[in-house]
Amino acid sequence: MNRYIVINPDACIGCKTCEAACIAAHEKAGLQSAARLTVVETKGVSAVSLCHQCASAPCLAICPTGVITRENGIVRVDEQRCVGCKMCSIACPYGAVIPSGTSVAGVAGVCFRTPRYPGSASPLLKWEAGVAACAVKCDLCAGASESPRCVDACPTGALVLIGQETLDADLRERRLRAAEEMEAVSVESSKVWRSQWV
Repeated sequence: MNRYIVINPDACIGCKTCEAACIAAHEKAGLQSAARLTVVETKGVSAVSLCHQCASAPCLAICPTGVITRENGIVRVDEQRCVGCKMCSIACPYGAVIPSGTSVAGVAGVCFRTPRYPGSASPLLKWEAGVAACAVKCDLCAGASESPRCVDACPTGALVLIGQETLDADLRERRLRAAEEMEAVSVESSKVWRSQWV
C-alpha cells in the first residue's frame, strides 16, 4: 500500500510547525535532527516539499550501499549505515532526500572551525570538514511515532496522510467524470452529424 502525505497549499500558512514536529519526533527516536520536509514559500503561496514514497523509488534504485529500503510501502534510510554519497538526493524527482550531518563545532580536540553557509545554499553543495552527512527523508515517522507528527501538528489541517484506497477512489471518480464527458461529447457530435445529413 502506497501511503504518503499531501498538502493543500491554500490552507498552509507557512508556520513551519510541521518541520519542528518532524525534528522533535526523529530526535527522540535517536535519528538526525533534521526536518524530513521543507516549507517552501513564495510571494503568495506556501507549501511543503516532502517524499512521495514513489512506487519506482529512484533513491532506492540508485543507492550504491543498499541502505535505502522499502518496508511496508515506506521508503526508509538506515542513517547509521549511509555513506553520504548524495546520489539519492540527486535522483529524487521531488528534492525530498536531504543530506544532513551533526556538526562537530565545539567538540573537544577539533582544531578547525566549522564553516558557515548561507541559508540559501543547497544542502547538496554544503560540505563541512569532520561532518559525516547522511541522507534523511520522510519515513512517515515509522519507528519515531505512531502517525506522521507533521500531520498531527499542522494547525490548519493542510497536511493529510492518504493511502492507496483514497487514490483508487479518486481515480475511479476521475474516470467516471471523463466517461460522462465523453458520452456528452459523443451525443452532441452525433446530433451535429445528423443535422448535416438530414
